[in-house]
Amino acid sequence: MTSRKPDLAQSLIDAAIALFAERTYEGTQMPAVAQRAGVGVGSIYRYFPSKEALGNAAFQHAKRDLLHRLADAVDRDGPTASIRVEFGRFWRGFAQYATERPDAFVFLEHQQHDTYLNRESTELAAEIDRIAADFIARGQQAGEIRDGDAGRLVALALGAFAGLVRFQRPDGLKALDQDALDQAEGAVWDLLHPKDV
Repeated sequence: MTSRKPDLAQSLIDAAIALFAERTYEGTQMPAVAQRAGVGVGSIYRYFPSKEALGNAAFQHAKRDLLHRLADAVDRDGPTASIRVEFGRFWRGFAQYATERPDAFVFLEHQQHDTYLNRESTELAAEIDRIAADFIARGQQAGEIRDGDAGRLVALALGAFAGLVRFQRPDGLKALDQDALDQAEGAVWDLLHPKDV
């Protein structure tokens, strides 16, 4: 019995994500993606007519995976979970994603994407932003998250997490033990939680 050859389009997306994390989107040329995927440059254009199309496919693939992980974290107990418990699930979802897919996390969170994203990509990014803003709004209504603009509070929390990942590179979050991840989670929760509660 022979094993099936991996899907070439997916191999190209994986190669692109790895190179975008190493060199940035702007700094990556199509021949490098082809070389990383082990194919000729012409093979890319059978699936992706341009670098922008490949960039959007890579962005959407990485964002959808992150979205599914965060949705799983939120849906586990649904509305019965406390805001603090839900925050912990978000944190662990991000940590799992960054640990298992470090290149995808770096590509998504440490780079600017405005120059090439299409409408579908921006809508997908907005969906994740809505989930995070909804969490902040529910936390504020419950009195468990400080007052302030939800987008700014999400940016502070995500920025702290992205900074932790950046600090840990090249070893990534795999180098952190559970106590260190828990300590970081507590520090970011303290950033969001009102001190007088």
